[in-house]
Amino acid sequence: MNAVKRIIKYVKGTLDFGLHYTFETNMNLAGFCDADWAGCLDDRHSTSGGCFFLGNNMVSWHSKKQNCVSLSTAEAEYIALGSCCTQLLWMRQMLVDYGITSAPMLVHCDNMSAINLSKYPVQHSRTKHVDIRHHFVRELVEMRIVILEHVSTEKQLADLFTKPLDYNTFLGLRKALGIM
Repeated sequence: MNAVKRIIKYVKGTLDFGLHYTFETNMNLAGFCDADWAGCLDDRHSTSGGCFFLGNNMVSWHSKKQNCVSLSTAEAEYIALGSCCTQLLWMRQMLVDYGITSAPMLVHCDNMSAINLSKYPVQHSRTKHVDIRHHFVRELVEMRIVILEHVSTEKQLADLFTKPLDYNTFLGLRKALGIM
């Protein structure tokens, strides 16, 4: 009940907030993805989160509990990365339907293990548990449809959708998303 009251109080205090969009932008798609490994205390499922930009403007976001239990942080982040790529591919197809082509999609991830799993097809004993169904990200990287870029934890915009944050971090990320 306290959590519900806190949410209602937050919504009441931000009724005049909205997303800020700029005209000075491009048609490139980019996404930020993150995971909160085993964050659910009941079933130990992780939460995937992401936010997606067309140029400088955020146009989509998601936060979803993962369907399976991840055995490592790398696996949880890799699943989140796959979810992010799926959303970006859908957005890319929407742009194509409107006759708009974009550069390769840029994905920001704060986990080097997930990035390395995507870039280097070497199977290590520590990554055997990562299911084949998640390796389509590797194919996207090989075909240069997706470019992966490491982002520091402090600049990971998707943190807003995956975990509780301290007040100042929350305000900084909310502003960076264009919510004003």
